[in-house]
Amino acid sequence: MKKNIETLTGKWIYEEDYGYGKAKGELLLTQEGGSLSGKIIFSENVNGENSFMIQEIIEGEVRENRVYLKAVEYDIIHSESEIEYELDTWQGTLVDEDLIEGESLDGQGIVGNFSFRKLKVKV
Repeated sequence: MKKNIETLTGKWIYEEDYGYGKAKGELLLTQEGGSLSGKIIFSENVNGENSFMIQEIIEGEVRENRVYLKAVEYDIIHSESEIEYELDTWQGTLVDEDLIEGESLDGQGIVGNFSFRKLKVKV
């Protein structure tokens, strides 16, 4: 079944669990045809370490009900210690117009399970 893919532009709540930690934040997404762009801003809490906040600039595409995103650059917004960060990629399924679920992978080979939930605009 083909999903309506013209509804991805907007703000999404991001949550991810990658086994030894969690990430939470916001995805700001713009869709033009099948192309996606935007940024994701999130706090990452690694078990037993200080949390930090990252912003990644992303690009990607949507095909049928599959969403592909990759970070092309990042900024460390806040960290109490020196960190090295690897860019992320996300591959997910458009469950419905307000939910994308899938797997992420970073440059270190760490796999996580994520969800993006679209915020409803109040009129």
